Amino acid sequence: MKNQINVGIIGAGAMGLLYAANFAEKSKLTLFTRRREQAELLNQEGILLRDQLKTKNIHIQATVVTDEESLAKQQLLIIAVKQYSLNEILPLLKNVPTKVPFLFIQNGAGHLESLAELGVKRTILLGISEHGAGRENDTTVIWRGHGRTKYSIYQGELDSNLELLLESRPEFPVEKHDDYLDIIQEKLLINAVINPLTAVLGVPNGKLLENPEWHRLLVILVKEVQSVLAVENALLKVETICQVTEANFSSMALDRLNNRKTEIDGIVLPVLEKGEHASRTLPTLRTLYHIIKGLEGESNV
Repeated sequence: MKNQINVGIIGAGAMGLLYAANFAEKSKLTLFTRRREQAELLNQEGILLRDQLKTKNIHIQATVVTDEESLAKQQLLIIAVKQYSLNEILPLLKNVPTKVPFLFIQNGAGHLESLAELGVKRTILLGISEHGAGRENDTTVIWRGHGRTKYSIYQGELDSNLELLLESRPEFPVEKHDDYLDIIQEKLLINAVINPLTAVLGVPNGKLLENPEWHRLLVILVKEVQSVLAVENALLKVETICQVTEANFSSMALDRLNNRKTEIDGIVLPVLEKGEHASRTLPTLRTLYHIIKGLEGESNV
């Protein structure tokens, strides 16, 4: 295909692999990995996308994230690393030419504080993903739940060709929204309720609706978080996500089940801090936060 747009995706975890698999057909895609071994495997084998009963192999180009020459050649960079990995790549992002727009698709809101370090001349898009995905190995991703990507312009202007590219796959819907705070706050509320609960309980999302006691906890958490994040119909939105992703484990639950570091500081901590500024204690959420931080400490011993 002629005149394909160079799209780079930083991060080759579950979301990075999923987005790379879906954008590879419509763009000249480069996936930037942390480990050279993974980049070499992806160049040899491509991405294996497992979607329900279907399996598809997608050939892509991959390189390490320290390849600054390749980063500079991109016309759009999608940053798909977890919250706690952003600080590691921030120096690399600062060196990317300002003409290259960034699209961030992190959980939580911890990354908002880092945006000022990228300067005011760059176009920055903030997005959220409603997809469920799990990385089986370095080249295989399981598409556990279909959803949407919502994004908004944080600063700058988005080229019309890039906007068309983002919305070019109906089977992988991408929606532009006017207010980035609305979409970030809605996703933050949903994550701040579902993620810590399922991580502590070790259960898939649907169990929060099936078990009466756990559902009561969910309702309490929604009320707490909604007291500092103004989201309309919050309980309905949380329950709907639990219903449509009933068999899925949240990313935080998967991290706990695999003794990996969680995104608790990027998802829950900003809500607790916002509560402190509003003189609200959020006791249930704070308890879950300290339980997960304690479990992480045990897993790192």
